[in-house]
Amino acid sequence: MAGEYRTIERPRLLVFAWLPDWQEDGTETIVRWDLDEKDGVTTVRLTHSGFTTETCRATYRDRPQVLGGLQAYVEQA
Repeated sequence: MAGEYRTIERPRLLVFAWLPDWQEDGTETIVRWDLDEKDGVTTVRLTHSGFTTETCRATYRDRPQVLGGLQAYVEQA
């Protein structure tokens, strides 16, 4: 994976470029994490944008599973 951080606004926002360098025709996309804490509960919004083809978009349809795994990990801590 290659890319670079575009925006870091601690503790609320992280934006970075995502380039799957293992894919011959990989396209750079943008991943954005928005975090909003209220009354001890943090809401996480993940936005992955910049897909140029449906095939590229389909590659990343597992994001809900990624967030579910992250939630399970955090709740165990």
